[in-house]
Amino acid sequence: MPKYYDRDTKVAYVLQIEEGKLKVSQAARDLGVAEQTIYNWIKDLRSDPTAGLPGSGHQKPDVEYQKKLEKEISELRKEVEFLKKAAAYFAVDQKKNTRS
Repeated sequence: MPKYYDRDTKVAYVLQIEEGKLKVSQAARDLGVAEQTIYNWIKDLRSDPTAGLPGSGHQKPDVEYQKKLEKEISELRKEVEFLKKAAAYFAVDQKKNTRS
């Protein structure tokens, strides 16, 4: 079963490694993860210090916002399609009720 850690835990271990207080191999043993996982954390935190390592089940704020917008767009498209069909239905119904 994979292990999941929150952002604070990941950052704390990365900072200890970068300060030379802890080796990657020891951190990996302590946490029960592969050394490559620790190297990935270091890389992620260096590339984006504020939003890197968002934690398990979380996304970076910009990705989370993009997903939210994509979901909203999808819902709006469905509404538009429904309204088009409803408008067409009532337009046909309206023609039947008018006298020529």
